[in-house]
Amino acid sequence: MDWEFFYLKRRFLKQVAEAFQELVDEYKKGNAITVCVSMSPRAGKSYITSLFATYWLGQFPNLSVMRNSCTSTLYQKFAYDTRFIIRSQKFAEVFPEIQLQSDKQNLDGWNLSTSTQVAYFGAGVGGTIIGFGANLAITDDLYKSMPDALSTTTNNFVKLWKESSHDSRKEKNCPEIFIGTRWTKNDVIGEAISSGRIDINIVIPALLNREIKIIDGVQKKVGGVTFCDDVKSTAEYLLIETQTSTSTWNAEYMQEPIEVEGLLLPLDSLKFQNTSDIPKENVCFSFSVGDPADTGGDKYSMPFINVVINEDEKEVQFAFIVKDVIHNTQGIEANTDRIIDKIKHNETEQIFIESNGVGLAAVLLIKKALSAHQKLSMFSSTVNKDVRIFSHYEFVQKYFIFDKLKYESNDEYRLFITDLCGYTKEGDNKNKKDAIDVLCSVASILKIKYSKLIYGK
Repeated sequence: MDWEFFYLKRRFLKQVAEAFQELVDEYKKGNAITVCVSMSPRAGKSYITSLFATYWLGQFPNLSVMRNSCTSTLYQKFAYDTRFIIRSQKFAEVFPEIQLQSDKQNLDGWNLSTSTQVAYFGAGVGGTIIGFGANLAITDDLYKSMPDALSTTTNNFVKLWKESSHDSRKEKNCPEIFIGTRWTKNDVIGEAISSGRIDINIVIPALLNREIKIIDGVQKKVGGVTFCDDVKSTAEYLLIETQTSTSTWNAEYMQEPIEVEGLLLPLDSLKFQNTSDIPKENVCFSFSVGDPADTGGDKYSMPFINVVINEDEKEVQFAFIVKDVIHNTQGIEANTDRIIDKIKHNETEQIFIESNGVGLAAVLLIKKALSAHQKLSMFSSTVNKDVRIFSHYEFVQKYFIFDKLKYESNDEYRLFITDLCGYTKEGDNKNKKDAIDVLCSVASILKIKYSKLIYGK
């Protein structure tokens, strides 16, 4: 059907074709098997799945295919692509007896002239599928992105919809295909694998032949060669790795799902130093970020950060020092005087305060107390806390330095560190999100302000 794409450019897809062929062969014997395919974006996994859907209908012209995706728009694209293949001259040469039914070619569900029911149908997650039965069931990217997969609410909704709408449409002895990124071990594909429901599992990472090295005391995989130059070169993938958080890179490109268990930032993963030893002339920027979470036992959390840059003839060294903190359950209004005092004591140049639910009077008092060269900025965030945390915590671990003396002698600083290290990858994090969340907000600001320093761009 596409000699240049499959044979000349992307021969790694042969193993996918062989797995799909085995699914057909087993079905003819009366066996329903399940195949899972996970690989780097733009590799062609959805294209070969569309071709396979037409092959299935050519082999079984009176049966059906159900193919569901994360959105109705993506489902419609897959339905259009598959219908286009059926209409092509090449397909007609292979299966001359297969034709679309003239009065039933709608993308929501179209028929063949030989169909005893709808031949091809599906929906986006949350959509309604009623009255159709599937002889082959395909899920093709049920999650839009890593934030969806990491969001407990969204993940539970996707899994519930898959169980209630997708699975309820499967006919007796229905084979199944899972296409998608290995986001977490708790998503739809992760649970299918852990429960032993996958018969053939094809996983192709973006980079092959990686080496394991110890970097900053942490074991990491580095280097490697691209799995396919036609998708992306080795240099392109290595560049993407430097510009992407480790968790996103591992999941989306290397197909290594995020572990959702245990402590996210254990104490021994943090860097402590006597920050009084750092020369003042190396501090190029001093700022603070305030998180107004001050109800229901949550804490008002506000770290004071020094950006330290040390340039010599060979290289530029930098770090982000958590010099001081406010971290208690009293809220922003009760902390106003302390905030003003710490701004002066730490010579803070800019203050960022999240506007969600902040007491306006307190903010105005803080702004009034600032000198002419100091700036107060309000910001709002619509990103789910857990998503923000999983997106930035590795940056905190890699680049942040905490004050050793303050941790040993200051109760509030020690409580901040305790809460920071108490956040678990799964389980109850009630009243434990504020420290790690505000530092991840700090990280998001630093990634933008110092992108050239951090990423070389």
